Amino acid sequence: MVDYVLMGRRMKMKRRSKHLSQEYIANEVHISPSFYGNIERGIRIPSVDTLVAIANALEVGTDYLLAESLTVAFTQYSPQEMRFLSRYLRDQVEEIQYDSAMFEQEEGLPDPEEEPAPGAMDGSIQPGPAPSVEDASPGEALENP
Repeated sequence: MVDYVLMGRRMKMKRRSKHLSQEYIANEVHISPSFYGNIERGIRIPSVDTLVAIANALEVGTDYLLAESLTVAFTQYSPQEMRFLSRYLRDQVEEIQYDSAMFEQEEGLPDPEEEPAPGAMDGSIQPGPAPSVEDASPGEALENP
C-alpha cells in the first residue's frame, strides 16, 4: 500500500532542496498549484502519469518518491551480474586513476605520491624578483632570471 503522506514529504523535500516552488513544479507537470500542494500533503492521489511527470520535474525516479512504500528497495542482481558490475567499476576507477596520472605528468604537476622538494612546503624557497619593464631595453624580450 502506498503511503501518500510520506510520498508527498519526499516530493516537498526534493523540491525545496532544488529551491523550486510548488507553482513551478505544477506548471512543469501541467496541473494546478493547489492540486500539487494537495499531493505534497497526501490529501490528493496523483495518477501514474502525473506521478511520473512530477518525478521527471524533480529529476528523481518514481522509486525515490515511493521509497517508504516499496518492500524491495533495490534491484536484486544475480551473483554473475554483481561480479560483472564489480569488475566494470574497478576497471573504470583504474582508468580514471591512469588518466589523472597522465594529466598531472603532462601538466608538470607534482605527483602526490612523491616527496615534495626540500623547502617547498616550509616556505624557505622564495621566488626571485619579477623583472620589470624598466629593466629591459627597447625591443628586448623580458626573461625570468
